[in-house]
Amino acid sequence: MGGQIGFALAQYAAARFASLIIGGADPYRANSAEYESWLRTLQQGGMAAFVQVWEQQMPVSPALRARLLANDVEAMIAYRVKRQEHPGFTEVLPTMTMPCLLYVGEADNRYAGVKACEAYMPNVTFVSLPDLNHVEGFSRRDLVLPHITRFLATVAS
Repeated sequence: MGGQIGFALAQYAAARFASLIIGGADPYRANSAEYESWLRTLQQGGMAAFVQVWEQQMPVSPALRARLLANDVEAMIAYRVKRQEHPGFTEVLPTMTMPCLLYVGEADNRYAGVKACEAYMPNVTFVSLPDLNHVEGFSRRDLVLPHITRFLATVAS
């Protein structure tokens, strides 16, 4: 959900940001099949079922598990429903003139969408993370932080 917030910030408050870092997200309309699957999971099994899907993709620490389980399932359902209705933020890409870092795992189903952004953004650095899925793409600090650190070193303060 953070990536969508990043694209919204670029659309509605770009002047407030010297740079943006967005991981595992694209600005395009939500994939209906994927969101319907998540919606069914949340509606039928609640946060426990949501967490179980995460645990199938990667080890989940007890602390992360507790944080995920503490989420409001009705809020998660509402987000999924509204996200499917939103047309996306495609039109913002050419206006994102601030330095931007986009990163995504190559095994993430969002990979093609994130990669496609590169052609429309005037000041983007694109990083591909081999063999990582969506969850791993933002949880593998050991692989992601070096790219973020390099990017931030190039951004004027």
